[in-house]
Amino acid sequence: MSDDRHSFVRVASLSELEDPARVVVTVAQEEVLLVRIGGHVYAIGNECTHEHVWLDDGVLHEDTCEIECPMHEGRFDLRTGAATHLPCEEPVPSYPVRLEGDDVLVGLP
Repeated sequence: MSDDRHSFVRVASLSELEDPARVVVTVAQEEVLLVRIGGHVYAIGNECTHEHVWLDDGVLHEDTCEIECPMHEGRFDLRTGAATHLPCEEPVPSYPVRLEGDDVLVGLP
């Protein structure tokens, strides 16, 4: 996705996000899960598409860049929002992230 199709909103300071870190922010009335792994910051929807539980309560798999749903162990790719393990089949929203100095910005269409 091209950045020119998104409106970017500042949601956090990079210096406040430990590595690894996960933080829930609200952007345009959407709960967004920010995850920092290995110096990269990812942003996906925080609600599991299978059972509608909060993903920030799940297990973070740094080695595969995935978050595991705390209810049924389904997983989502933090880079794309794709469901990677059953029973989850539908992706969660994925948002572009831009770093400007210490500011973390999330893009919404």
